[in-house]
Amino acid sequence: MSAWQITRKDLMLLLKDKRAVVLLLVLPLLFISIVGMSTGQFLTKDDDAQRFRILVVDRSASELSAKLIAALQRQKEFLVRVVESAEEADETLSRGDASMWLTIGAEFESRADELRISEIFNSDSGPLAGGPEALDLRLETRPAAIGIGRLLEGVIFTQVIKVIAPVAAEKNAVTRTWIRKTENEDSAADAPLMVSSVEKNIPKAAAVYSWIVPGFTVMFAFFVISVMARSFIAERENGTLRRLLLAPISRTSVLAGKTIPFYVTSVIQCSLLFLCGRLLFGMSWGPEPIYLIPVILCTSLAATSLGLLLATAVHTDQQVSSYGTTLILLLSSMSGCFFPRDMFPQTMKRASLFIPHGWALKAFDAVLMQSTVDALTVATCCAMLITFAVAFFAVGSWRFRSAS
Repeated sequence: MSAWQITRKDLMLLLKDKRAVVLLLVLPLLFISIVGMSTGQFLTKDDDAQRFRILVVDRSASELSAKLIAALQRQKEFLVRVVESAEEADETLSRGDASMWLTIGAEFESRADELRISEIFNSDSGPLAGGPEALDLRLETRPAAIGIGRLLEGVIFTQVIKVIAPVAAEKNAVTRTWIRKTENEDSAADAPLMVSSVEKNIPKAAAVYSWIVPGFTVMFAFFVISVMARSFIAERENGTLRRLLLAPISRTSVLAGKTIPFYVTSVIQCSLLFLCGRLLFGMSWGPEPIYLIPVILCTSLAATSLGLLLATAVHTDQQVSSYGTTLILLLSSMSGCFFPRDMFPQTMKRASLFIPHGWALKAFDAVLMQSTVDALTVATCCAMLITFAVAFFAVGSWRFRSAS
């Protein structure tokens, strides 16, 4: 008997276990499909799902407020709707049917009219240092979307500056000569824009898969640890594991033979998720997709090695359910599988690098999210994943020898 024969046996058993197949292959695809439907990119194709919904209550009812609303409506990232009252806006926001509520106060035009052109360009120290409130503008965001709300506030304030700048420029003798009425009407659409770095980085719904697919891929890659642990328990209960240990084959070969089937399954699972991400959602594979191969291989290696370690630490199916599920969810949440790592504070980013998930996500980010792939970063992440895999396998092998 050889390790290959054990591998072949376990692959056949794994394919017969419908629950394992669903967990490793079907369930991840289901999650990705649900995300696609929820963002309007799969089956429920909806272009408006890619836009931020902004409600506007116009208490100024002035020519300048009308220009501001028109400027916001021209932004392709926004879906702007004017509502009659603050109560209607608050109710819509509470239902989650809008991203933000903008109130244009009655004093908006008069406060904008008081500004000088120098105060526009020195907004850090002048009247505009107070932000939108200085112009009688109020922005409300749902508590669950505070991060996006701050981003939108910066973008909206940029549009406000572009609208009120011509008003202030009319009061300056130098700028008055080149300010014309037609330019005032068309500047929001045609004039060079003072675009902030915040506005340039508005997240598009189409790009959401660049972190959702890798996040789910890493999380579900480590779901293999529960399936592996149950496989070892079944072998113990059936007595086949003891017979394998009595056979003329080394314990290392036994472990390798029982680990390889799950490694192959994990690689197929990860590859299938990225393939579906590309075919179903148009997800980009980055400028050099070839780099995805070593990242997938190393991520699966770390996952199956951790599965071996867990398999030698548990003795009942109940322990697999409790320990395995807790381990999967805890490590996934710490690393950024549920939220982009860019949203993490620096402390959490550093902490995530103490687990293999963090290095896997960092590698996927280097391949998918950058204009050019940083080969050194990818190599470093893969080396760390291999280091985790070797450590997990060594400890798991030692525990297996001790227990047997």
